[in-house]
Amino acid sequence: MLHKYPPPEPHPRRPDLYVQDDAVGYHLHPQLNTTYHYPPGNPVAIPVIANSDGYRGQRDFDAVDTRRRILVLGDSFIFGSGVFAEERITEVLESLMPCWRVDNMGMTGWGIDLMVRALEQTGVKTEPDIVVLAVYTDDFRRVHPYYSGTGFRQPRFQLQQDRLVSVAYPEIQGWRRLRIYQAVYQKLSTNKHFRDRFDINSALLERFYRLSREYEFDPVVVFIPGRGDNRFDRQRRAFLADWASGYSIPYLDLTGPIHDAGVENTYITGNWHWNATGHRIAAENLQELVMSTFGDGCHASDAG
Repeated sequence: MLHKYPPPEPHPRRPDLYVQDDAVGYHLHPQLNTTYHYPPGNPVAIPVIANSDGYRGQRDFDAVDTRRRILVLGDSFIFGSGVFAEERITEVLESLMPCWRVDNMGMTGWGIDLMVRALEQTGVKTEPDIVVLAVYTDDFRRVHPYYSGTGFRQPRFQLQQDRLVSVAYPEIQGWRRLRIYQAVYQKLSTNKHFRDRFDINSALLERFYRLSREYEFDPVVVFIPGRGDNRFDRQRRAFLADWASGYSIPYLDLTGPIHDAGVENTYITGNWHWNATGHRIAAENLQELVMSTFGDGCHASDAG
């Protein structure tokens, strides 16, 4: 039985695509130009092109553009796993609102912690007018000390006296490597309070809010549902809604729009990521929120 509980040993799973970055954990190889098959077994080769900062897309973040700017942070949903770049929520949103430039900083396996790190490291340099923090329901557990995304040793956050402190990925030594210890520890990790770590995620959201004040952008929070909607999903999206309401931050819960359209119509068959239809529905709903709150971006006076 204990053979099921080995100590976590991160191993990069796609070193051909991703490279370690001590500041944000990892991202694509800068200037990458390749193809991959996702989901595994998909006969269609999907192009993956990275900009000079290592994020999916041909456009560099510092490219000159006179339009107002929206930056979207997220995990593999925003990255666009399984769809062509032009089908992603960000590209569709820009096509719907051409007076806005929409930049994509989504990365496979990221949690809120790495999204905030990426915003601090690279995102604020784009001088965005709006930053959308898109949180998939599974992202809450990704602040776990031993979570490693695509297999890289990534920096972690701890709460020390109610303050976020950045620490290195923990090394497992001595008796903590024993399978019996790992069995108990990993079982405890499934406890909802330990797993979702609302305390750390709340502190990360506070950090996101403080960055919005420091760099003078408008924050927006979006909840991305899974294929189902169990009690844990409902707790997570209620937590996000309550937090956003407390700061009068625009909040979009995509559970209704995505699920009402039918999971079989909005997700890749047999997979937990959106297909092109799911991305379009998400973009249309985000467009409605942006337009109603900030205007169409064509005139500075439209800004909220």
